[in-house]
Amino acid sequence: MPKRKPAQTSPQYAKVEQPFGMAPLMLRCPICGMVAIESERCPHLAFVYLSACGEFEYQSAEFAERFGKVDEDDFDLESFGDTLKTIGYGNQLLAIEVTYGGMACGPVWYTDVYGFDFGQEGSEEDEEE
Repeated sequence: MPKRKPAQTSPQYAKVEQPFGMAPLMLRCPICGMVAIESERCPHLAFVYLSACGEFEYQSAEFAERFGKVDEDDFDLESFGDTLKTIGYGNQLLAIEVTYGGMACGPVWYTDVYGFDFGQEGSEEDEEE
């Protein structure tokens, strides 16, 4: 009988770099297929971090509570995967980091990070019903 792999205890973190000049992705939730940044939020979306403005455009209540324990001065995009583990996320969280670039007064690059919580079964509205 084959041995089972031990459970992943760290969040999954994928990095994608788009070709220079390509428009930013309209990233979709890998669970339900909804576009991540829409007026109606996907119930699996935990956060969206935009490096262009240096802040989170969206945070679920659970993520905001967990991330609230992190000193903003200690936040570093390079170690974000470690931070997610430190604040208690395991392998049910998938963070997708997308780097893209274009021309302004010269070449510019941005990195956005989308977090999807695979452990999230439905929206808060569904739970209240």
